[in-house]
Amino acid sequence: MRSYYICMVCFVACVFGWHDLDNSEYDCWPLDKPDELNMIDCGEMAWVLRPPEKVLSGEDFTVIYSVTVRDEFYQWAIDNDVFVHRSIKDPAEARRFCEQHECPTDWKDANGENCCIHHANIHSCPMGFMKQAEERICGPWIPDDGRIFTHTISTSGKMTQTNWSAKVVLFHEGLTSLIAHIRVGNMQVALEAKSTVLPAISTWFKYQKQKLFWDESWIIDFNHIKQDYIARATMGSIMSVPAANSDSNASCVTALSSYTGVTASRKQLYTQTGIYDGRTVAIKKIKTKTFSLSKTIRQEVKQVRELDHPNLCKFFGGCVEVPNIAIVTEYCPKGSLNDVLLNDEIPLNWGFRFSFATDIARGMSYLHQFKICHGRLKSANCVIDDRWVCKITDYCLWTFRREDCAEPLTTYQQRLKEVYTPPEAQNGSQEPTLAGDVFSYSIILLEIATRNDPVPAEDSSLECAWCPPLPELISGKADSTCPCPAEYAELIRRCRAHNPAHRPVFEQIRKFVHRINPHKVSPVDMMMELMEKYSKHLEVLVGERTQDLMLEKQKTDRLLYSMLPKQVADDLRQGKPLQAQSYVSATVFFSDIVGFTQLSSTSTPYQVVDFLNKLYTTFDEIIDNYDVYKVETIGDAYMVVSGVPRENGILHASEIASMALDLVSVCKTFRIPHRPQTQLQIRAGIHSALKIQCSSSTFYLLEEIGGYMLTCRGVLQVKGKGDMVTYWLEGKRSAAPAKDVKKPVTLQESERPATVPDTHTDDYSSIPGVLSGSDSSDLLCDPI
Repeated sequence: MRSYYICMVCFVACVFGWHDLDNSEYDCWPLDKPDELNMIDCGEMAWVLRPPEKVLSGEDFTVIYSVTVRDEFYQWAIDNDVFVHRSIKDPAEARRFCEQHECPTDWKDANGENCCIHHANIHSCPMGFMKQAEERICGPWIPDDGRIFTHTISTSGKMTQTNWSAKVVLFHEGLTSLIAHIRVGNMQVALEAKSTVLPAISTWFKYQKQKLFWDESWIIDFNHIKQDYIARATMGSIMSVPAANSDSNASCVTALSSYTGVTASRKQLYTQTGIYDGRTVAIKKIKTKTFSLSKTIRQEVKQVRELDHPNLCKFFGGCVEVPNIAIVTEYCPKGSLNDVLLNDEIPLNWGFRFSFATDIARGMSYLHQFKICHGRLKSANCVIDDRWVCKITDYCLWTFRREDCAEPLTTYQQRLKEVYTPPEAQNGSQEPTLAGDVFSYSIILLEIATRNDPVPAEDSSLECAWCPPLPELISGKADSTCPCPAEYAELIRRCRAHNPAHRPVFEQIRKFVHRINPHKVSPVDMMMELMEKYSKHLEVLVGERTQDLMLEKQKTDRLLYSMLPKQVADDLRQGKPLQAQSYVSATVFFSDIVGFTQLSSTSTPYQVVDFLNKLYTTFDEIIDNYDVYKVETIGDAYMVVSGVPRENGILHASEIASMALDLVSVCKTFRIPHRPQTQLQIRAGIHSALKIQCSSSTFYLLEEIGGYMLTCRGVLQVKGKGDMVTYWLEGKRSAAPAKDVKKPVTLQESERPATVPDTHTDDYSSIPGVLSGSDSSDLLCDPI
């Protein structure tokens, strides 16, 4: 029959000890009247190797468990009256009693008075015999409704005894609770694990397992693997090989210090890939001159083919013909965890880092469940697939991987190997252990926290090479800060404890990392969340940039519209050809500043510019209230037109008139910045003092519109026009209806200027004084 070797560590520690790696599978009770309600908080008890999840009925297996305590336990035991021996009154006496006092030869004579651990054995409780099994606790120390089976003869011994072993055989098929039970003084501790007992193996099943042993369908012809040039051209799936003379600033001066990683250049080699059976695979070449498909290798291949876990890199097959000896496994395009962590271009928040730590703990817990030690666990042997799931590779197949012509390790590679090797195996004589894998995992945790190389400085002594310093993790709400620095640093410290028995197991580690991880989502969900955040940020950024663009466009439009009419500017922007247009009727406003030449001669250029800027800014704010268009401002001249370029019937005269009155009115209160005592005066149209002069054509239009007060000035000589009848525009009436146009008696029909001949002037042929294409400056005359 096969034997299963199981190791168990019982950490019985001070109640004030560290309880973060809590395990709900163990409990402590008093010896006197134990029940479900009087459990004792006695410390910690954990499986080093859990009993097999599945075992055949009638097949024996050996259970080995270890019981250890800390120094604090003895003080706690004294405080809680654990020891019944009358002479034990202080921690020193308790320690001597547990570590030096010899127990009776016959375990039946052992008790709390003469032996520290006076009872240790294994019990089982088939759950099928239990009534209300989900509600009751199975154990020989508590009354229950089921049947208890004791599988070993009780033993006794000192606390310094390392291993406690027993051979167990389970017969009752179905789920069974297996319990390791010890007694120390007035206290008893029990650790529980469940196993499923399967029916005894049949001859056919043995044949199938033997058939799998000799099956060779996993053997791959190397010539059937095609080169994958596309995968090799990508930036994923790379194997980082640091230069042999690389340096590091890391040190091991203190137990908890700031960690600085390697800054030297690293040589990156692409992992060999190929196409096999229509998929991309990773190929690990084995450098050997001879190869024989021995029973040992067949057993290794059989073992690795039976493994299946989402956090293990799947084994596809191998090539067994020299010189192309190779192992073909699943290809993970993101590369190794070491590559990802050292790549500063990849932003990794602590959600991703916890995900990597959890994935590794899950995969290692699965391997340890089958008593499989990795022995080469490091960040370079953990690869990332396209869904950002971390998978363990390079496990099992020890004989298959053995090389007889391997190149010697470089200085860096030798130091890296020393860092990952636990202290108990530094001499190189010890075989890989489960506790050694836990130590290697602590180095990976340190790499995840610092994103630096774990190799210490060149001048670091080999004595401390196995303990790179813990990082200083600062808590905070930012994605780059650890959400639980104290717990994470303590986990590293526990995993790399100098005593292998004090290190937690991967099942405990997995539960602990899950508990302290605030991001309990998959990497894909985190990617979606990051993409959603980025999308929202991008939307905000685009909105801000769009708003900035609109503001700049508005500024450009205002500048363009201040130079050209809007319709003309829009047509030019769209590339439309422009043609000159004629208008039937329009009104032009032209003004200048009285005494501007003298004022300019006695002012500085800056004063003149400041004065004109403030004045015409005020004018611009006023004309925005009217249907007018500012043509230009040259010097002190200010020119505005209505009816052009947008026609508005005869309302242009009204718009210009009302605007002109407002401009004249604001001049009464406007103060010249550098001469506040000087009254500003402007000429508008043909203007003198504070009045506005208009032509007879404007007079008739305003009379037709109504609401304006005009006074006939008489006949004047107008430059370029000859004798013209002009009028003063004096103001507006409060309200006046439109009326028919009345011709002034002073105006003779022969004196009316002829209308401009145009195809569009039929509607206004009877209106004298219509302007079309004439120089507006001709309307100005000297004030009288």
